[in-house]
Amino acid sequence: MRGQSIYWDTGLPEPEYDAAAPLPDRVDIAVVGAGFTGLSTALHLARAGRSVAVLEAGRIGAGASSRNGGMVGPSFHKLGSAGLLARYGETKTLALMREGLLALDHFEALIHEEGLDCDLQMRGRFRGARTDADRESMARECDWLGRNLGLETAIVAQADQRAEIGSDFYRGGAIYHRDGGVHPRKLVLELARIAAEAGALLVPACPVTAIRSAPGGVELNTPKGTLRATEVVLASNAYSGRPTRALAKRVVPIETFVVTTSPLPPGQMAQLTPRGRMFGESGRVFMWYRPTPDGTRFIFGGRLARAGAGPEACKTVFGRAVTRVFPQLEGTSFDHAWSGRIAYTPDHSPHLGKVDGVWLAGGYCGSGVTRSVYLGMKLARRILGKPGADTALDDLPFDTVPFQPFSRQGAALLSRWYAWADARDLRRARGPSA
Repeated sequence: MRGQSIYWDTGLPEPEYDAAAPLPDRVDIAVVGAGFTGLSTALHLARAGRSVAVLEAGRIGAGASSRNGGMVGPSFHKLGSAGLLARYGETKTLALMREGLLALDHFEALIHEEGLDCDLQMRGRFRGARTDADRESMARECDWLGRNLGLETAIVAQADQRAEIGSDFYRGGAIYHRDGGVHPRKLVLELARIAAEAGALLVPACPVTAIRSAPGGVELNTPKGTLRATEVVLASNAYSGRPTRALAKRVVPIETFVVTTSPLPPGQMAQLTPRGRMFGESGRVFMWYRPTPDGTRFIFGGRLARAGAGPEACKTVFGRAVTRVFPQLEGTSFDHAWSGRIAYTPDHSPHLGKVDGVWLAGGYCGSGVTRSVYLGMKLARRILGKPGADTALDDLPFDTVPFQPFSRQGAALLSRWYAWADARDLRRARGPSA
């Protein structure tokens, strides 16, 4: 299932392109993928005077960049502070997590300085604790983040959570004040606009069918002809395939699902999210959710359905999960259901750099809105040889995925096991009725 994302229903004007226009014979840099990463990279390269062509198989931003939840924040490493400390030690852990704050700083500054119309709303995120043990773990993590990174957080007791969420399901939780949301489709179109204004050539409906070395650089085969470039950037992330195998063999594409409620009464929306926050929850396979940017309905997402599930099956699965948290939404209809792919890596970390002779960035592990825009800028600086290109990620090897052709099936089985383990842990902590 792919389905129709609600973000495509907003009536936003699409960029105008001449579908019959031929490709140029040659450019300095060819970028494969017109999502957040590719457009950010192209923007900074074009502003530095390089000739850039961005080739996109579908519409601009047709992949994850227009299909995600639009939730932003520092996007700290998936392993959390405890996992990072165990693997890398304190110095490296602090560097990696500070990189997340730098990414958010860059993201916010870009939106404000460029005047990007993308409904940025930094209202914080409430993460619900399914069990008392989860809340205690959140408290330890928040204490560590405050002491070591100065991040503003707050622990919410169960008795006080109604001020944050219209639900009694959780045992309290944590507030992350530097989180927020955007309209992802608006953001990708705004990035496309300023990249084009900088001189980048954007070419939608132009899939790359082959990339090969050639004298003076590379050649990219497309239905519109052959494009020669001095350098190539792979920014296709979870939508990588055989032509972009340098990236494809290093990530595991995982299908994730999203549903949107029909419009809800303003009073009910205010009850569900008194402060207009973003939401998440503890667990191995968790649900994230948020009000739409216009505040009229709710979006729910996560890896809850089985891979390949159709729209009706997806709505059924989310219906159970949603009413677990919000019983007052029993019987509420979902008028949109869609899926998309996110890219996981063996070390749960994004990467950037030059691998197998091509430049690439990706592997955001489901937290890519801020990091993709940031790493696109960093990658451009690296290609240009400009200062300020270094990141804390640079010495992390971007390893290939073992048994990569079978990784999607393995990830699906692992998600099912995680869901079973989550249900087991919840029953143990809260009784068989949980």
